[in-house]
Amino acid sequence: MSYIPKERMILLSMKRRRIYEVKNDKKAEHREIEDRLSSLPDGVLLHILSFLDATYADQTCVLSTRWKYLWKLIPTLNLHSERFYTVKQFSKFASKILTLRLRKKSAALDALDFDCRGNIEPRILKKILNYVSSDNTHLQKLEIYGYGGILALTSLKLGPIKFSRTIFPKSLNLPALTSLNLNTFMFCGGDDNCVEPSSAFTKLNSLVIDRCAIRDAQTLRISSETLVNLAMHESSYDFDKIQLFTQSLCTFTYTGHPDQRICGSGLSSVKLVNIAAEIYFCWEKPAMLLLSWLQDLADVKSLTVSSTTLQDDRSSNEDKVENCQPNVATA
Repeated sequence: MSYIPKERMILLSMKRRRIYEVKNDKKAEHREIEDRLSSLPDGVLLHILSFLDATYADQTCVLSTRWKYLWKLIPTLNLHSERFYTVKQFSKFASKILTLRLRKKSAALDALDFDCRGNIEPRILKKILNYVSSDNTHLQKLEIYGYGGILALTSLKLGPIKFSRTIFPKSLNLPALTSLNLNTFMFCGGDDNCVEPSSAFTKLNSLVIDRCAIRDAQTLRISSETLVNLAMHESSYDFDKIQLFTQSLCTFTYTGHPDQRICGSGLSSVKLVNIAAEIYFCWEKPAMLLLSWLQDLADVKSLTVSSTTLQDDRSSNEDKVENCQPNVATA
């Protein structure tokens, strides 16, 4: 054993201690960073997780008990099949995620981005649409991409699981859709004070709006070059005007309580009109609005108005209804 001077021993000891302290400092630094991240409010962490694909967000549950359930509450859900070897694996994962979200009522969803590089299984599509219509979503954006399957979808009927209005997404990628039936949705307005639920569907032929309402807007605008049939049932009273920019519109059906003016270039193309309106004799505004509807639609080929509508309308505007006599068939 070689002799080591005392000074050398001291220097070596100091060096070892310094290395130990540096390592401990680095560990402490990492722990401090981790603690800082974990100590952030839930809202901030959920916002960060919203930028991750669901597969990565899912993996954060192993970090600590603080993160165990956090990923299930993210407001934006990104489900992309490119993270999986097969579409079957992706479908299984997506089904699990959607089931968890449906069960956890506090997990409100603002946006869903679903991208499947292959045919989407019908059960998965059904689960997506059930989730979109559930009462624990406040969906502003829905993007569904797939090869075949969803892109070829031509007919869609959406309604709530419970009687509560779900916000209708402003972005819905269904390029082949020709028939759309919307029941009990809330349409949110933009900067122009109007809502346009049909503008994203370039091949739409038939549109049914049933028991829907409007928020942050005063105008319901229907814009479509291909729309032929439009039906509105039991509209809410919270907007002032219906605008039709529908050059191909042929049939217009309305049931409920008329409380809006109707206008737009689409009126000139309408050929068949069916109206079953509820007019109460003590309310003058709806009766006057209905009269203006009949006057604007006086040149249509067929106008069918329910007998109760005419009776109620005459009771409140008997002296004016005689001046509005298009070819009317009563039902």
